[in-house]
Amino acid sequence: MTSVVLQCAGIIAVLAALSKAAQVQLRRETRPSVLYLCGAIGSVGLSAALVAPASLALVSEWEPIANVGRLVANVLAMVAAVCVHGLLAHLLHESARARRVMKVQVPVMLTAAALMAVLLLGAGVPSHPSFLGAYADHPRVAAYLLVFALYIGWATTVFALFVGRYVVQTTGLWLRAGLRTIQAGCVASAAWAVAKIGAALSVVGGRDPGVLVPVAGTCAAVCVVLVALGATMPVWGPRCAVLASWVRAAHQVRRLHPLWHRLATELPQITLPSEMYARADARFALYRRVVEIRDAQLVLRSHVHPDAASWAQQEAERAGLGERRAHQVVEAASLAVALDSHAAGRPHRSRPGESAVPYRGVASDPHTEAAWLIGLGRLVDRSPIVANARARAEADQTA
Repeated sequence: MTSVVLQCAGIIAVLAALSKAAQVQLRRETRPSVLYLCGAIGSVGLSAALVAPASLALVSEWEPIANVGRLVANVLAMVAAVCVHGLLAHLLHESARARRVMKVQVPVMLTAAALMAVLLLGAGVPSHPSFLGAYADHPRVAAYLLVFALYIGWATTVFALFVGRYVVQTTGLWLRAGLRTIQAGCVASAAWAVAKIGAALSVVGGRDPGVLVPVAGTCAAVCVVLVALGATMPVWGPRCAVLASWVRAAHQVRRLHPLWHRLATELPQITLPSEMYARADARFALYRRVVEIRDAQLVLRSHVHPDAASWAQQEAERAGLGERRAHQVVEAASLAVALDSHAAGRPHRSRPGESAVPYRGVASDPHTEAAWLIGLGRLVDRSPIVANARARAEADQTA
């Protein structure tokens, strides 16, 4: 299971890196921050895919020196850490200062990688599917694991602090969300380091590491996925938001149809020609539905019974409804009474009260307006308060 999770996460990250690299090639971008981004995603993806137990078992059959595959996978993770530092350094600082930052990061990584190579290859231990459990009590292997875990823990902590400083300077919604997702990936990486060190110390102390090994693998996979998603979120996030908005609009158009159809049948002058809707997307159709329903309310104001709003308001207060719900009921009652009056050809001379106008607490965006009107349509059909107001208005007219 751990192998599947790591390999899938690695494939996702590598595909994300290739997608970003293709965009860079098309746009001919040579900014260091973009190149570091591609390097970070690709390196962490390759590392995750290679460090999976099934991958290591396959590589062990042809590697020239035992455990070279494991070493390469771990060094790739360190390269990814350096790349993310380079990414943030070039985003936060001017080029000269960013280069100074990288002059510290790169030598530290190379020193740690060289030390790890000496320790692991000098240990002379053969490849083993349960590497930690088999060799963590070996001094060189234990030192190798400690150096690697400490480096990753240090690198991700510094990077998370970098990201925290940059987030406050960003204004884009999706960029901020992406950076927060990357920070969550850093937390998973730090958890991996803690679990790895804890497992190694358990073996050295002669105890079974238990769940620490699978926990470390899961944390590594979660880190890879979160970093890949966060780094590419500014690209795919807005597209997903547009798609979600379209789906939501299409759903709301369907739910608005009963109320809109009733008003359009009574007041056909409020609607656009049907062929215009055939050419429009769901968001435009929703916008038009909302506008047309509001237009119908304005047309019907002269047909609202002068007491309809007060009747509904009194019953809403007796029912203990909140201000927002009460106003929606009053608006629904005024609309239903006005429709009955218009159908009967009975306009009223006096204008309705302030409570008959659309509720001012509703935001002006189409989705929020549509949600309010969908609720309004349900109340017109189902509310006993609205039914009572209609009955009283009808009785008043026939009296």
